[in-house]
Amino acid sequence: MKMRAILMASAAISCTIGFGPSQAARAQNNATASQGPAQTASEQEVGEIIVTAQKRAQSVNDVGLSITAVSGDTLTSRGVNDPSQLAKLVSGFNYNETASGNPVYSIRGVGYQDSSVAASPAVTVYVDEVPISFSGGTLGASLDIERVEVLKGPQGTLYGGNSTGGAINYIAAKPMNTLSAGANWEFGRFTTSNLTGFVSGPVTDTLSVRLSGRWLKSGSWQKSYTRDDKIGAKDQLFGRIIADWHPTDKLKIQLNVNGWRDHSESQAGQLITQNPAVPLVPLDPVFAAYPLAPANARAADWDPTRDYQHRDSFWQVSGRINYEASDDLTLTSISAYQVYKRYSPNDFSGTSVPVLFQISSGKVKTFFQELRASMSLAETGNLTVGANYQSDSVDEQTHLFVPAGTPRIVGGTNFVNQNSQEVKAKGIFASGDLPILPELSIVGGIRYTKVNHDYSGCTRDSGDGSAAAAFTALLGGALGFTIQPGQCFTLQDNLQPGLFVSSLDQDNVSWRAGLNYKPDRDMLLYVSVSRGFKSQNYQSLAAATANTLSPVVQEKLTAYEAGFKLGLLDRRLQLNGAAFYYDYANKQIRSIRSDLVLQGVEALVNIPKSRVQGFEFSAAVRPLSGLSVSSAITYVDSKVRGAFIGLTPSSIPADFNGQAFPYTPKWSGNTDVEYRWALSERLNAVLGATATYNSSTNGGFGEEALYRVKGYTLVDLRAEIEGGDGRWRAGIWGRNITNEYYWYTATRASDSGTRFAGMPATYGVSFGFRY
Repeated sequence: MKMRAILMASAAISCTIGFGPSQAARAQNNATASQGPAQTASEQEVGEIIVTAQKRAQSVNDVGLSITAVSGDTLTSRGVNDPSQLAKLVSGFNYNETASGNPVYSIRGVGYQDSSVAASPAVTVYVDEVPISFSGGTLGASLDIERVEVLKGPQGTLYGGNSTGGAINYIAAKPMNTLSAGANWEFGRFTTSNLTGFVSGPVTDTLSVRLSGRWLKSGSWQKSYTRDDKIGAKDQLFGRIIADWHPTDKLKIQLNVNGWRDHSESQAGQLITQNPAVPLVPLDPVFAAYPLAPANARAADWDPTRDYQHRDSFWQVSGRINYEASDDLTLTSISAYQVYKRYSPNDFSGTSVPVLFQISSGKVKTFFQELRASMSLAETGNLTVGANYQSDSVDEQTHLFVPAGTPRIVGGTNFVNQNSQEVKAKGIFASGDLPILPELSIVGGIRYTKVNHDYSGCTRDSGDGSAAAAFTALLGGALGFTIQPGQCFTLQDNLQPGLFVSSLDQDNVSWRAGLNYKPDRDMLLYVSVSRGFKSQNYQSLAAATANTLSPVVQEKLTAYEAGFKLGLLDRRLQLNGAAFYYDYANKQIRSIRSDLVLQGVEALVNIPKSRVQGFEFSAAVRPLSGLSVSSAITYVDSKVRGAFIGLTPSSIPADFNGQAFPYTPKWSGNTDVEYRWALSERLNAVLGATATYNSSTNGGFGEEALYRVKGYTLVDLRAEIEGGDGRWRAGIWGRNITNEYYWYTATRASDSGTRFAGMPATYGVSFGFRY
């Protein structure tokens, strides 16, 4: 409670500001910035960051949006290696995983809970404005970056659909015009080794190249609480090469080739309850008597006869062309092609009994193209117009094994969910700002988007005849059919088994309008109203009836926001704040609903009406030379408005009117304190501490105590020494030093209720150098 009080006592904006030149900034001050130059601050000023939130270079304090901008060096020092860990720096950001390990990113309560390969997010991740369309492919987004920009609220005008909650844009570190190299190595608990490095420099007078990579390897961190066994080893490899070519002063061409592979083991769940998924079918007696997991992050259980190693991979090639047609006009083309593959084995039961084991596999191919023109208007105005096109091709398969689970009465000992999808999105947009008075400017934008979505899928026999025999015995006699091995058994509207084929085409108009009032360089007041859309979506779930596979229509969010950004005390103190209200229509969410065959099945549904309201504040202050303090807090109040009938995770019918969204804590915040001083002319010392807080939430509607996600506070510490020129450093660190037991997901999967715990205390050493 004391830590919570400390976090909540600190005021400020949605923007975390750097505190002067970091060692990486000093070592990389010759870098060729991709979209704008870096800025440094004096010793006593809070540093200012140049961002490209509106697809042009601006000071973060000049943009009338809620933005958190963080340098790559800050991410490294605080142990933030992928988007899932951004809560350490971004207040209002929430992360959880589905039972199959698919990441879910939420901002201000707006996210999308779905575990399928083709789960289009509500918060989209970009690298240099290139979208990573599906969250499973975002693991390597943070490799060797200059900074990350987290934009809060609908970003549909410039970034398109599937960004109703916001957008996360990583800016990759670019080739330098002098030879340089660097590496960082961390070694810590569970024999974790995290090695990153880069080499950069000119090849010719007009061509520069940067090569970077990362290798993460660790031992198992989870332990069985019923036998001598371990799981949870990590093995990840990342790489990227960027080439910048400047054939003329006005033309710049950039090629980015990157990829990663993940051979880590799946995390095991912790059993919290046993509850039959199919009514009147008794639980396996060994499973029914299985002991619940103890309150220990490392304690879990799984079927020891299975292999849990992933075979996930991602690769992408993108090209960017910038041409300065004149001093006032820049033309930009961005092209990208990417392939994401997933092979994810998971035990959902949280026990050694073979109740539910699943292998989720699939392949997604995405092509993206954007063309735009940016032009200056008057003295400080700007207009951007453009068009983009995206095509996604998805093939997905989920193989479920339930020899001891109650679903065996329907699907035998094992069965397969499969689907193929084709999604095409086309959009045209315009965005800009125009001064109407010396201190007042109007901002606005509009986008038209059309999405065509084709789907075919079903639940079928795996080929061994198990599901065919079970489903035929259950319903075949009454309905007059016989399922053959390998055949679909999902019942269509005519109550005959077959393949579900469907198409849904929808269009929308996103827009934004606002006013920016800037009486001087250190003050910005803004108001805005915007509308964003998340496109329609299909699901990849076990489906005894085609009704389960029905699509959800697009969701619409209208956001109202007012905020301020203030530089005070000769810019030693930065205070920002924002209040917001979101009016939600047809929010897409994964819930549980009744079925003709099963008691309750997971399905995607639309919530007709809901809303989110709240506020956020943050402060960044440098009271003394070398001492920097930053703190942020966000309050989010989400609520279903009107009747919304469904099932709780325990399959109890209820009306969820007035309830908060799952995985939406009301309070979240973070605080960081760092002190840097000179030990000698050639040696500096750094001490730092970070605290992150999330209040309690729930893993499903119904507010059942079993599926509560408790509030928690995590504390990290770090200490370093570094050379006076910033070329080398060595340090020690500890994360979650109080060994707080917390979990980020609590869910129902077939007969089991399980939770997935966060990492226990970890500690280690780090070394780094820059040349």
